[in-house]
Amino acid sequence: MRKHYFFSIFILSILHGCNYFSGSSSRHSVVASVGDKLLLRKELAAVLPRGITRADSVNQSKFYIQRWVKQELMLKVAEENLTDDQKDVQHELEEYRSSLIIHRYQQQLINQKLDTVIADNDIHRFFDSHPEKFILDQNIVKAIYIEVPKGEARMDQLKRWMSASDDKSRMELEKFSFQYATKFDYFNELWIDFSQIRSRMPVSFTSPEAILRRNSFIEASDGNKYYLAAIKDYRLIGDKAPFEFVKDRITNLILNTRKMEFIEELQKNIYQKGKSSNQFKISD
Repeated sequence: MRKHYFFSIFILSILHGCNYFSGSSSRHSVVASVGDKLLLRKELAAVLPRGITRADSVNQSKFYIQRWVKQELMLKVAEENLTDDQKDVQHELEEYRSSLIIHRYQQQLINQKLDTVIADNDIHRFFDSHPEKFILDQNIVKAIYIEVPKGEARMDQLKRWMSASDDKSRMELEKFSFQYATKFDYFNELWIDFSQIRSRMPVSFTSPEAILRRNSFIEASDGNKYYLAAIKDYRLIGDKAPFEFVKDRITNLILNTRKMEFIEELQKNIYQKGKSSNQFKISD
């Protein structure tokens, strides 16, 4: 290397445990330095979470110090190898500051004035008016899934419980699962990606769509366990998504649309106010 950089890292006081950041004089001592850049103990203390153990404090301190040193070394090299024009970032900083201030002001007004309550009628209307937005790119199911050690498996009984819709069967299934199952998930009221089921079972599906069309139960086993999924309902890739599956997404879409319209109206009003009060001039 053409140049060598000398830096020092002082972390001996980490070994003092709870006294690491105590004392007014020690808080201003140097933990690490790169050239004339200093990392003070109080700055290090400020970035560490409160209430962590001594061991975590030591590990996180070492990690932060190393990251700080690497960044300062990189900055030093960059400063020495860029031209003055390349290092002039004042314009970018001003643009970032302006954008940040405007964004914070807009968010403040949105929080104060924007109606964020989305009525169910509005959600349904959006869903019915934009069917092309809700075509599935994944297979989804409502299902009940269980994994049971082979010595405890009662497959016929499990299938009867999983097929039934009455509360007693569900309670029996849950009671059995609490005692014997190594994994039990009740997705009977919730649409999920079918891959969440597939990934748990020791079997490969060459055609998931065909499997779902033909089977209300999907079974598999290995040396230790039985795996059973009861498919209560399904939708395939290319189908229109069920309303429940996309309701939250529609809510966010409507809310984001309202935010954009609110900001556009805000900008328009501010512009008109500035124009009527001669706050700006545009030269021909």
